[in-house]
Amino acid sequence: MILLLLKLLLVTAVCCAPGKGTDLDLPPVASERLLQGWIGPEALLVRLDKLLDVCIANYEDLSTDLLLGVAIANGQVKSILSTSNPKNRAFIESLQRKCDYVESRIDSIFTFPSAANAIVSKLLINSNFWQSFDDEDDIPLRLPEPEAMNHRRPHGRHPPSTLRDYLRLLEVGAPSEEQSDMCLSELLVNDSENEFNASLSRAGKEPPIFKPLLLSQGCSAAMSMRKKSFGYHLTHKLLFYLILGKQRFSNIEEDYVANAKGRLCQEILRESRLIAELNFPEMFRDLFMEQVFLCSYAGFVEFRNQSWISEVVGWQNANGCFKYYYQDGVEQYDGDSAIRAVCSTHMSGVGAALLGLFAKLQF
Repeated sequence: MILLLLKLLLVTAVCCAPGKGTDLDLPPVASERLLQGWIGPEALLVRLDKLLDVCIANYEDLSTDLLLGVAIANGQVKSILSTSNPKNRAFIESLQRKCDYVESRIDSIFTFPSAANAIVSKLLINSNFWQSFDDEDDIPLRLPEPEAMNHRRPHGRHPPSTLRDYLRLLEVGAPSEEQSDMCLSELLVNDSENEFNASLSRAGKEPPIFKPLLLSQGCSAAMSMRKKSFGYHLTHKLLFYLILGKQRFSNIEEDYVANAKGRLCQEILRESRLIAELNFPEMFRDLFMEQVFLCSYAGFVEFRNQSWISEVVGWQNANGCFKYYYQDGVEQYDGDSAIRAVCSTHMSGVGAALLGLFAKLQF
């Protein structure tokens, strides 16, 4: 018990350190829960609101990474409003309006997208795509036991157990960022051709006619479950299967997608636990946040870890953003726009998605 108290005090001290911790206005109950190591949905939404204020103040300089995170968060906020009856409904509705405004920025960035990354950004920065329509979408799942996954590990590819191992393996596997964009665009364009609309389907309209998925040879190889991946390669692969699970193709079975997501999150869990054991080195924080979000969104309870989300919340700075820092405490500056002086835009985008998702799960 004493060790636990000391740890909580240490986390609180780190979270409130100048320049790196949080300095956000919280309701009294939310503040008390934070001190107890539990962060309720109210506190999470207040933090999301703070981050949205930064986005609104820098509307013209928003990156697609940040817009995607806000669109995902907006989907969670819409889910809260449609599937529950929160006491602070007026605040949550104002939060949705802020999200809608920030999300609308994508319309002026890409009018007629052509490149793969532009197509992916245009089609995925859409809160309706990420919204849950009923509680069944959030039924918690448990990862399968390693023995039950029925797959062999490629020769010489063992799970990392040290920082040195992990750094060495981070470049291993596929897809690359470019491959990820290309393969996601193939999924999404196929979906457009299928004229599949989740909202119409759920509303009781005529069921759509699904066409087969036609994936290029390069994407089939990059997304193969037989190819071992680590780090961002692994999370990009999981994102592909998450999107695949949202589409409906006549030649793709639901069990196949579910099995793939389980196997990938089993691998990701090993990495997340290693990062936690290493005391969350700054260089891995963005990756850790991506791991926790994607596998939590996939439904796996092993990632819905209150100590992990408490740790992540402690990385939000007084501006409301998530940001990398030099080891000596000097802030990094990773761009020429004003928002990049206070935010790491990809990290803040993942942070927005995480805050929205965990708030929705707790409602």
